[in-house]
Amino acid sequence: MEGKYVKITEQNLIKQLKKKNPQAIDYIIDQYGGLIKTVLLKNLYDQKDHWEECFNDCLLAVWDHPERFDTKKGDFKAFLCAIAKYKAIDLLRKELKRTSKEISMYEEESIKEIKQLYQEERGFLQAEEDASDEELGKLLKCLSEEDKDLFYRRYVKEQSVAQISVETGLYRDRIYSRISKGKKKIRKFFKDKDHGGEGNETRI
Repeated sequence: MEGKYVKITEQNLIKQLKKKNPQAIDYIIDQYGGLIKTVLLKNLYDQKDHWEECFNDCLLAVWDHPERFDTKKGDFKAFLCAIAKYKAIDLLRKELKRTSKEISMYEEESIKEIKQLYQEERGFLQAEEDASDEELGKLLKCLSEEDKDLFYRRYVKEQSVAQISVETGLYRDRIYSRISKGKKKIRKFFKDKDHGGEGNETRI
């Protein structure tokens, strides 16, 4: 007869797990659920939000491999505690690996961005050296007062973006944004110059 009810006890628990009786899992949750959760929270440290994921992993481990329980090595309670601790450590290890990978990717992108900014800045400085005083005057006229000050600080006084931020009160992202827009204006200035134009003096 299908669906026959079998009362789960401590004595027949492993046997019923091996028979894949879902009632055995219900018994574990009722009798040991609180214990498993306590062990997980104790060992998950800053990853406590993942305790339910680990809890399910613990149940799955017992369901898939009940034969690993050895009565000679301890009782079932100790067996569950060992599984819970292992699953918590395993999750921490995976999270650390994932986080380390993200940090590495972020650092790599930051290095690329810094190198690009440096190359662009060196390119601008060379163009500045090749320009005459009259041309530089025209160049400054096409920039806003804010941009004139930023470019003067960055390229003449050779201040760092961090120092400019402290002295002007501007956020670093705004400084980078204004310098980037200013560079585009400068490139257009020299492009127009190469084509015999006087340059666009529209302020940005």
